[in-house]
Amino acid sequence: MNYRINVFEVNNEESNVKAYANVAFGESFVVRNIAIVERKDGQGMFVDMPSYRSNEVDEQGNPVYKSIANPITKKFNQELNENILKAYEQRSELGKDGLKVGDDSTEPAFNVSVNVFDREGSHTKGLARMYIEDSFVVQNISIVEGKKGLFVSMPAYKNSRGDYQDIAFPITKDFRSKLYGAILDTYKVEREKPRETKTKEEAKSNDKATSNVGFIDLDGKDSLPFR
Repeated sequence: MNYRINVFEVNNEESNVKAYANVAFGESFVVRNIAIVERKDGQGMFVDMPSYRSNEVDEQGNPVYKSIANPITKKFNQELNENILKAYEQRSELGKDGLKVGDDSTEPAFNVSVNVFDREGSHTKGLARMYIEDSFVVQNISIVEGKKGLFVSMPAYKNSRGDYQDIAFPITKDFRSKLYGAILDTYKVEREKPRETKTKEEAKSNDKATSNVGFIDLDGKDSLPFR
């Protein structure tokens, strides 16, 4: 897989978040807000993928955080984490070019899955997942009914100024057209399926996503809230 990592330092000595990384896949799709964090015991750094605080709580009553984007194989998880930390260590010499992995900027192969919603009064009609090279998943991609029809909304967060900023999104017009077209086409196919069939397939899709990300086991004391 071809990707580029850029690291941006955090100028806050009181924070254990030392930098954020952006990962651009094939110069076509970028994932931002990947935190590089110093462990609380001071013994090294770890990578924390972007996540959000859900409405769920664990057995101790603590909030449950869910990933927005993350590797889905152990092999790629190890590779990506090692390269992000390497880019952090070499940030001064790498400069704006960042750390390049792979030998070209070919668009990444991807596929999508969609869960259709049918909730009265809701403008959100479905949620999509994007799988990059069968190694990385981006979740919480919304399919929304607007005044001019359906459109795709990428996962975003509200910054301190009250503005929304995308966490993961296509960075070329051509790739955006391909990705959004695939998501909307898949939504239309899923929407036409009988309800019983959709329910079974949605359950399988949810089970697959859960099993894919299950190997990632961060120390709860080091995990971060949504950024």
